[in-house]
Amino acid sequence: MGNSSTTIQSIVDVVCSMGEMQPVIPASGFGVNSALSMATDTMCDLISERFNWKWNRMKLPPFYTISWQQDYAQIGSSFPAPIGWLEGAYWVDINNTALPKPTYAMEVVRDLPASSISGNPPAKVTWHYNDQLLQGTWPGPNVKYTQPLGALIAPTNPLANILDANGNILVLTTYGTTGATAPAAAANSAEGVTVNDGSCVWTVAGPRSQGFRILPMPPQQAVVYQVNLIGQKKAPPPFTSMQQFIDPIPDDYANHFRTGFSVYCYRLSPNPQIRGLYPAMHQSWLAAIEATMKQADREIDNSGFTPDRSVVAPQGGTDILGPAWPYAGYAVWPGR
Repeated sequence: MGNSSTTIQSIVDVVCSMGEMQPVIPASGFGVNSALSMATDTMCDLISERFNWKWNRMKLPPFYTISWQQDYAQIGSSFPAPIGWLEGAYWVDINNTALPKPTYAMEVVRDLPASSISGNPPAKVTWHYNDQLLQGTWPGPNVKYTQPLGALIAPTNPLANILDANGNILVLTTYGTTGATAPAAAANSAEGVTVNDGSCVWTVAGPRSQGFRILPMPPQQAVVYQVNLIGQKKAPPPFTSMQQFIDPIPDDYANHFRTGFSVYCYRLSPNPQIRGLYPAMHQSWLAAIEATMKQADREIDNSGFTPDRSVVAPQGGTDILGPAWPYAGYAVWPGR
């Protein structure tokens, strides 16, 4: 069930009653395509990177770290919606038997370089399209992929996302032992197509689906971390029907959508004087939305200093974590 019971048609019905809008949106003969276009523009304004709405937040399926693997292609159909941007992330030492399991925040960033530096635990994560991530190659026949869940130390598995002979990105979805010949799906296979490889099963991941890169990459026989991500949904596809609901915008924010829609009516007005009001009214509306977001988000921001190890743990370094030394405290250099 969606967040909204407000349709595009109901928004148009209200705007049609506005006197100043009457020449722009007559009660009869209104261009449906124009209305849908303005509704889409309004949605894109409301769901933009400046606004971290809680009603637009989503939990993404977690992934599990693999030794020597920095990039993790994902099957986009498993996501609730495409990612607009990542808000937060944290790892869990998933195979640790302690209660509670060790958990720690990760930093989400816009971009990360490909790197051969390894260390535990992962400190940063970003998303990229699958075709921008590094893919492995088939490891050969009779190679065992061991399930990392339940293992106290990460098994030495080959890379679990590979590029096949036809250019498809394959993600390992069933652990087992590889067969005699390299798996390959038909060229340009759709996402979700599966390929058997001995007792292993690979699934095609779409090149424009979204995957993840971490830094530093896990070393050999490292701890297995479950990486959990929270993101903001990308704006939905353009509206195609006047009967569509304005999801994911909830009903208690429908008035802001209606106001934004009326602002876009000014932009399409045939009257130059009314059309000239659009730039100022658009900026005023965005400022009002920003104020509304701040008013709705009344919780105190979480901030403070959190140690990355126990006060009685061995010293991991004296450098300060930051852009000049992004791996301070992590054993990523010999002797540290």
